[in-house]
Amino acid sequence: MTDTGIGMDKETQIHLFERFYKGDKFRNRASGGSGLGLSIAKKIIELHEGVMTVHSELGQGTEMTITLPRKVTD
Repeated sequence: MTDTGIGMDKETQIHLFERFYKGDKFRNRASGGSGLGLSIAKKIIELHEGVMTVHSELGQGTEMTITLPRKVTD
C-alpha cells in the first residue's frame, strides 16, 4: 500500500510496529487510536512466516509492504 501523504521521519519508522506507539500524538488522540493495530498486524503476518515493512520519506508519502510465503500443496 502506498500513499502520497506527509510521510514519516526515521525515528517514527523505527518504532512504528511497537505496541502502544503513537507517532503523531495529537492526531491519534483525536481519532481514538490505541497504538496496537500495526503491532498486531505485524505479529499475525510473522506467525504466517511473512514480513511487514515500511518505507517513508517526509513530504513524499509512505509505502507499507506485506510479503507472505506462497503455500505449496502436493
